Amino acid sequence: MLRLIFRKELGVLLLFTILGAAGIVLVSRMAVQLYPRTSRPAVTSTIQHQGYSAIAFSREYGEMIESRLMGVPGLARLEMRYGSNQSRFTITFDWEVDAEVALADAESALNQIENSLPGELGGVSRVRFSTGENAGFLIIGVSSPTVSAEDLHRMATGSLEARMSQVKDVEMVEILSVERLNVEILLRQHDMLRYGLTISDINSAMQQSRSVQSIGSLREGRSRMSVHALPTAPDLLNIGRTVVRRANGVAIYLEDVADIEIAYTIPQSTFVMEGSRGIQIVATPIDGGNIRSMSQEITRLVREARDVGDLPDDAEINLLLDPAAYINRAITNVVQAALIGAVLAMVVVFLALGKVRNTMLIGISLPVTMVLTFIFLYLSDISLNLISLGGMALAVGMVVDSSIVVIENIHRFRTEEGHTADREHLQDLIMRAVRQVRMPIIASTLTSVLVFLPISFTAPLTNAILGEQSMVVVFALLLSLAVALTLVPLVAYLMYRRHIPEDRNPTMLAYTRNISTRAVAWLEGGYMALLRRLVASRSRVIMLLMFSTILLVTVVATLLPRIPREVLSPPSSDRVIVFLRSTGDVTSEEIVEEKFPEMTAIVQEELGPYVARIYGEVRGRFNRLFVALHSPRDADYVTGRLQEIFVSDNDWYYNVISWDPAQLPLPRTSDLQISVDGPDETGIVALLERVRDLTGESELYAWVTTVPSTSYTDELILHPREDVIEGTSGYTRSQLVSILQRALSGTQAVEFEHEGLTVNARATYPDELLEGRARFENFLLPWRDSALPVKHFFDFSVASNVAEIASEDGEPVYRLYGNMSRGTPTTERVLAEERIRELLAERLEIPEGYGISFDNPQVELDQAIRSLFISLALSVALIYLLLTFQFNSFGAPLVILVSVPLGFFGLVLSLYLFNSTLSLNSLLGAILLSGVVVNNSIILVDFYLSMLREFPSRTEALLAAARVRFRPIVITTLTTIAGMLPIAIGIGEGAAVIRPLGIAVSGGLAVSTLMTLFIVPAVLSLVRLRSPATSRP
Repeated sequence: MLRLIFRKELGVLLLFTILGAAGIVLVSRMAVQLYPRTSRPAVTSTIQHQGYSAIAFSREYGEMIESRLMGVPGLARLEMRYGSNQSRFTITFDWEVDAEVALADAESALNQIENSLPGELGGVSRVRFSTGENAGFLIIGVSSPTVSAEDLHRMATGSLEARMSQVKDVEMVEILSVERLNVEILLRQHDMLRYGLTISDINSAMQQSRSVQSIGSLREGRSRMSVHALPTAPDLLNIGRTVVRRANGVAIYLEDVADIEIAYTIPQSTFVMEGSRGIQIVATPIDGGNIRSMSQEITRLVREARDVGDLPDDAEINLLLDPAAYINRAITNVVQAALIGAVLAMVVVFLALGKVRNTMLIGISLPVTMVLTFIFLYLSDISLNLISLGGMALAVGMVVDSSIVVIENIHRFRTEEGHTADREHLQDLIMRAVRQVRMPIIASTLTSVLVFLPISFTAPLTNAILGEQSMVVVFALLLSLAVALTLVPLVAYLMYRRHIPEDRNPTMLAYTRNISTRAVAWLEGGYMALLRRLVASRSRVIMLLMFSTILLVTVVATLLPRIPREVLSPPSSDRVIVFLRSTGDVTSEEIVEEKFPEMTAIVQEELGPYVARIYGEVRGRFNRLFVALHSPRDADYVTGRLQEIFVSDNDWYYNVISWDPAQLPLPRTSDLQISVDGPDETGIVALLERVRDLTGESELYAWVTTVPSTSYTDELILHPREDVIEGTSGYTRSQLVSILQRALSGTQAVEFEHEGLTVNARATYPDELLEGRARFENFLLPWRDSALPVKHFFDFSVASNVAEIASEDGEPVYRLYGNMSRGTPTTERVLAEERIRELLAERLEIPEGYGISFDNPQVELDQAIRSLFISLALSVALIYLLLTFQFNSFGAPLVILVSVPLGFFGLVLSLYLFNSTLSLNSLLGAILLSGVVVNNSIILVDFYLSMLREFPSRTEALLAAARVRFRPIVITTLTTIAGMLPIAIGIGEGAAVIRPLGIAVSGGLAVSTLMTLFIVPAVLSLVRLRSPATSRP
């Protein structure tokens, strides 16, 4: 193969040049995202059911709703939250289910549910989401000193909104104004009674005034045409002239019985920022869409609209939440870390080899391999994201390993044979040098590749997150092997065939070469002296192995439980979100004018020096307060303090999270989960509330909440007096119920178009008229020439019930969740749970028939971690199978695999010392380490077996093999560590996601290699392996 390459050197160089150019072109066309394209769609829906309590609605319709939803294909989890007057449910699908198919299946089930519910309930509203309570969207603020907010809103909702809706990967574009035109129609009861009107009469009149009246059809010739009459209702400004009734030829108008006010007020959905009187543009991506490209395109369109006149020339455009900028910074940080790692790796190579030409030869393999890798990433539809680029950064220090072994062996042959300028001799020398190390580096590369194969068989969560990273490393390693065996020897031949004599003048490079040569020689001499003393005594070897085993077991047993666990480290961000939801009815005005100012004042008082600004998004019951920080380094501290400040109670639910513009659909994990069960919902909620209070008093958890809420709601129950109703002409039971429903909720909304705006109008009674039980009971209804109170027709009773009922996958749940501060070790979590157990056993009285249980709050994380350990075991088995074929021996692979536990020992030690976490990324580092440390052992054992034929004793062969392979093992280890070092340091936004991987690999490899250099030779000195030649029959 190499002989052919030497003969066709120009063609080979041209081929690599073309492939390199293709890689550069294709990388510019790859999508840039924060995370891989993972898909786990979710759909949430809301059902309005005025007048139904949580218990009443769940008992009457819950079984039907849940059975329909549980039958949706691909469903992984169904979460129901029944509440008073409103219920919501969330369908979460399996990983990698197609989002469009999932949505279509969910829509079909929702349509069936809607058709099965009574029409007066208000239907089923749908909201598709994939980011839960986080902010995976773009928010742009637009304001103008010369144009009002309503005019800005009118301008933006024209052609600009249409163009933004057509942007690729956009699911929804909302343009929110700080003001909306509101019509308030307050009915005057005394006038309603004077004219003998009820709110049902007002509702009918308003609906008829806006509806098209069908007359029939008319035959004309052989065709028919439909006949209908258009409404004659007045416009919005003259809504008071709506005719309610005609009595004795005199029209009674709406303005005769109601006070009508048309004014601008706070909309139900808006964005609040101090000093802002403009509009906000909110763009949400489709599930799994490229939020970065979407954000960039939306931003471009908004700025273009200002340039072409669709927005005012003086419009100020502020990117309040810009995922594109964040993702760009995060990706740039990782790319810079990879480049710094590459430079450090080359510096290590130069310092170790001491020769510029050797360093340049090895350095060629790095950019060539990386560029070629981009071709395969593009063909595999892998985007540039933190995970895939983390794999690229991980591979930076590894792709030169094969080239290092090749060049180091060529250099050793040239030094030993004293090569001058004979080209034929040089070709033969290079071929012999490459041939000697070809099988070991092929085997070592394949072992590194094999460790990633079982990843595809791990838990869906693990495969979805780490699948792309594994593919990147596999592509890079296989290509580095091809480059090391083809291009590197060819370039070495081209460079060495021109003999350059050693420069006798003392230059800086010469000084550096002398220093590095002496340093490596000193390290090699020290290593050989220690190793010689070790293998000379069997008792020392046995003591070393026993000590190493005890140390390994002790470190893993004591330190591993102290390492915090998480699915994936969240990226650092300069924004923190306080998600808040009211358990009761709260208006947008109350949120904007009372709740947000109250929370803002608290945040400013407690965390003022860290906070740059505060703004909020209002959406009725679901709201977010954004806290922008001066520095992302303060995010963990601020998040912890906010969790302590805003604790969920019976009135408000809070959740404090760091902003992640493209959050992965990761499972929610907690540090504590307690379930309560019993025969009665009210008793269960009372017991759950007591458990929550005792847990909160312990101050062991920074955040404690319950599902469902432990709040209660009072119900006023009406008992019809059938005999009275039958004796009162003009009213039936159903008419009375309908009138009272309208009295409490208002008339149906009537839609008007006014100056390009859509305005809904409905009539209501003043709040104070129906406030409280007494006023409701005495609410008057017209009857003949007088009036009758509601209590004339009904008797009343009051019942107290739970405000919310929750179920998961059709089973009712009553749970408490508790979270400790991020980074809390597993041992402290276990101790805290034990203290809660003791506390509840001591102070909690559990009624007969009720019970509590402590659940595993990290089931999915445990499954993911367990699957990675199984993957590691399968990797080791595959490596053993490969090595058995290579060495034709059962014993040699076992000696080589001794290094695998050493890698895990180094990983645990480094994660603990550097305060990192046991996550999917760090466990991927454990899998990779098992391949890397095995590679070092393969080369050492292979040389040892080949040298058994050249030395009279096994000890001399072992020492000779250790001396020859010491330099390449040290160099490859240091280059891998240097390549991962910037990732392990983890500076900048986005770096925190892959920092555990850098720590696991760099720290673990440093410790394990140091031990491997002594442990493997020690084991070899105890066992009697045969060389390949003597093992054959």
